[in-house]
Amino acid sequence: MGLEDVVGAVGRVEELLADGETGPVQDSLSWQQEDADIQLGKACAMLGTCRQLRDGTNNNVSLVELSFNAIERSLQFYLVDMTAAESSDYHEHGDVYRDIESRGVFSDEHIADRINSFRAEHRSRIYYDIDRPGRDLALGMHDLAEEVHSYIVAFADAQSRCGCEER
Repeated sequence: MGLEDVVGAVGRVEELLADGETGPVQDSLSWQQEDADIQLGKACAMLGTCRQLRDGTNNNVSLVELSFNAIERSLQFYLVDMTAAESSDYHEHGDVYRDIESRGVFSDEHIADRINSFRAEHRSRIYYDIDRPGRDLALGMHDLAEEVHSYIVAFADAQSRCGCEER
């Protein structure tokens, strides 16, 4: 791999984006047209990838990052589906958590605040390799993402729209 390979790869991606011909859409996302369903589909896809990564080793950072993303997409699905919000209303990660918390989706357990608190403190530390997540944290984050997703889907009565396969 040399510089010409990097230049070629950048050119290829630029062509795909400019042409709008990016190839077949991921099956689990191809049917969604509504903003809320797109967010739900993304959460389901990320959780599916987490399930596959769980069986491997040396993928703790990926599990943690995908779990945080799946949680946020699940919460954003609810906000867009059940309120007048649009996905584009949420420019900062914390906005989603604050909006969910203000709506009492998790009763008075302050779940969104608690997740947002450790997200704000630890996600960037893991991303920038200041902290290195162990296997227990990676599996715990995935479990949390699955539980939040399942709860939100049930709370929104959207089981028929959820693309997650039986676990």
